[in-house]
Amino acid sequence: MATTTKAAAPAKKNSGFQGVKAAWIILVICAIAGYSVWYFIMGNPDNFVGGDRSGHPANLLGTVYKGGFVVGLILTLLFTVICLGIERFFAIKSASGKMNLAKFTAEVKNAIKAQDFAKAKDLCNKMQGSVANVVLASINMYQNVETDNTLKKAAKIAKISQAHE
Repeated sequence: MATTTKAAAPAKKNSGFQGVKAAWIILVICAIAGYSVWYFIMGNPDNFVGGDRSGHPANLLGTVYKGGFVVGLILTLLFTVICLGIERFFAIKSASGKMNLAKFTAEVKNAIKAQDFAKAKDLCNKMQGSVANVVLASINMYQNVETDNTLKKAAKIAKISQAHE
């Protein structure tokens, strides 16, 4: 006997920060920047005695340049971490939504207690974040299973839990 599960409806696309779609572009840019800093800044002839790169370093930048091409790779990795860290900051900030989370939660809770699901859905649409998407999916599934008299209470709870996931 086969069982089928109905997938939750896809969430509405958020028009906020979309994130980096092609991280390889960032890697290439960071590699160019890293090797440019290594070669042109650290390898500047002013950082060496007599202006000769093959000579003795005159300061710390010249000494680091003498580390070889691995220094450019390390700088590439450093710049990549910084860039992707900034990107993740904006992605997480946009996922948190547009309203204060505590205020949103309190208002949705009050609307659900009052059985005003339309108001709760409107609040979720105004919030536009990950939490709002989960709450909206739960409200929609709750309304679907509440009208279905063929399901037992445990099955209804399981379907609502599945909507969370």
